[in-house]
Amino acid sequence: MAELPLRIGAELSAAAVSCGPEIFTFLSPKAFPPGQPLELTLFPDTENAIKLQARCIGSKLQADQRFEVRARMINLSRSARQQLNAAFGNES
Repeated sequence: MAELPLRIGAELSAAAVSCGPEIFTFLSPKAFPPGQPLELTLFPDTENAIKLQARCIGSKLQADQRFEVRARMINLSRSARQQLNAAFGNES
């Protein structure tokens, strides 16, 4: 499972692991309650940074002490969806 650099909010580093048609999954050092809005930046601090908005579905503690967080994307533009599909190697 590839881990892509992700930033949550202004400072919290995380790793994006998958993106489906509706669900975005990432690994975080912190859990988030269901329904919490999330400001995400995929590839932070690069010119290819992708700004995303999501709402948390749930968090689950993993064996490596990180939380697997599942979130539903909101206000996702067509260009952002295409960038996500390219980043995760999904078929268009």
